Amino acid sequence: MKIQQYFIFSLLLVGLFFNSCQEDNIPYEYPYEAEVIRKNIDCGFYEIKITKGLEKMKVVFGEINVGDIFIAKNLPSEFEVNGLKIKLDLRKPKSNELGACTHLGPSYPWIFVTKAEK
Repeated sequence: MKIQQYFIFSLLLVGLFFNSCQEDNIPYEYPYEAEVIRKNIDCGFYEIKITKGLEKMKVVFGEINVGDIFIAKNLPSEFEVNGLKIKLDLRKPKSNELGACTHLGPSYPWIFVTKAEK
């Protein structure tokens, strides 16, 4: 009987461990607020200025030394309006999601928008 209890307890612990390690386990929705600035002439994607949640971004990106402006990959087309205030969720882009830039203007870090709303 004790072996069966240990086995069930072990399975429960393993299940809890794997469930807590999921990357999608985020307790809040739209943790960032931003303002759409303009289309970046070098990369062709829109620049956004993070207005709320910049400190939280340090958890995702590490130390941010360039300020609060980012190139927003995957920004839905209905949000590509200069001056528009938006709420969004984002992540660090994967290497195959980065685009090419001409480096004619200032260089900003990239983010990948996973969700957005006005």
